[in-house]
Amino acid sequence: MSRGQTAFIAFFDEHTGQVKFCVVPRQFVQSAIDRVMTISVPPDAPEHSDTPFTDEDARKLGGIAVLTIAGANPELQERLQITTEAPMEWTPPERPTK
Repeated sequence: MSRGQTAFIAFFDEHTGQVKFCVVPRQFVQSAIDRVMTISVPPDAPEHSDTPFTDEDARKLGGIAVLTIAGANPELQERLQITTEAPMEWTPPERPTK
């Protein structure tokens, strides 16, 4: 990893009721990144691509971040005024039985 790489972390602060973010050196969180699924933006761009990152891609990334955070925070869900392609279903899916 080259020097100066950073990671953007967004989270909901339940004490203040605000979505907050911070930027940290990526080396501080790389082990967590290595354990989870990551999604490229734009999602259809191949690896090592020079596909432009557009205004629309930036809007979608922000929307994905807020909706993901809201998924675990019902108090934030109630405040969202975001237009989505389909209505949001916040009820977690039932786990399959064995």
